[in-house]
Amino acid sequence: MEKIGIIGLGNMGESIVKALIREGLKKESILFTETRKERAKQIEKTYGLKCIKSLTELVKKTDYIILAIKPQDARDVIHEMAPSLNDQKVIISIMAGITTSNILSLAGKPLKIIRVMPNICVKVSEGVMGITANRTVTKEEKEKVQTLLSPLGNVIEVNEELMDAVTALGGSGPAFFLLFLEAMIDAGVKIGLARDKAKTISLQVVKGTLKMLEEEKIHPTVMRDMITSPGGTTIAGIAVLEERAFKGNVIEAVEKACKRAKELSS
Repeated sequence: MEKIGIIGLGNMGESIVKALIREGLKKESILFTETRKERAKQIEKTYGLKCIKSLTELVKKTDYIILAIKPQDARDVIHEMAPSLNDQKVIISIMAGITTSNILSLAGKPLKIIRVMPNICVKVSEGVMGITANRTVTKEEKEKVQTLLSPLGNVIEVNEELMDAVTALGGSGPAFFLLFLEAMIDAGVKIGLARDKAKTISLQVVKGTLKMLEEEKIHPTVMRDMITSPGGTTIAGIAVLEERAFKGNVIEAVEKACKRAKELSS
């Protein structure tokens, strides 16, 4: 049975572990390494996994190796792994800003590399993940990784040059949306609702809207037109947002985030 090694058990690493176990992967097939001793003990106790103290040993014992570490740790970790790596093992990197070329340069040898850019919502299995692979990864290997990740959310295949766009839209997007949601709640308070009631209404508006879009399979513009009656309350509010370039500001925010992602990548 093929084995999976996970380097780094932070929030993303743990989310991946949860998904793998939930989908029935045997615990004996998952090995991990974690530099924080207390964190390693916690993961061993919680999930019944085996912590491998040596990176070299973990690489030798596994077929798929997930790099769930901070980008600033990439150099040291990859240098330590490199002597044990070969072109039969598949490296899965979820490090933001570290390109395939960066990894190959640090390793100093040809490798199979799959880059994945997940967002925070993978923690509740509703994430979005951009995925790209270099040419040495086989179709079967890429499909296997997509299957492994699918319990975490929606896996979207893109060319590597678009990974920064995925970072901006998928990674930063929740923060932009949360800012709008905060404004909705505050607006409810301003017009007289208790904060807890304003929050409940705003959250249900979001959940209901998303569910209707998914189940009815309609475009957001079509649904908005369904809500916006002539001379009504909705068009009065939309007019204010349009006067102040609401959509344009959102687009610019995503573009700025994408630009910053490219700067960090370089």
